[in-house]
Amino acid sequence: MRELRAGGELTIEEVLDQAVDAAVVCGLPALAQARTAATSDPSTAAELCLTAVPHLALAVTLASADLD
Repeated sequence: MRELRAGGELTIEEVLDQAVDAAVVCGLPALAQARTAATSDPSTAAELCLTAVPHLALAVTLASADLD
């Protein structure tokens, strides 16, 4: 991050925004699979939702980072 910021290519806020986007996108496939599985197997759907949690938690952590 320091290199991108020092080079003036991106601000630290832009880097964090992109990291948030990437973390959310990583969790979305599991949620999509859970939606499909929900009608036939709610237990599997719940397990799939849980696999998305670390990605979404990371996104929240990055989004709430205090840069001051």
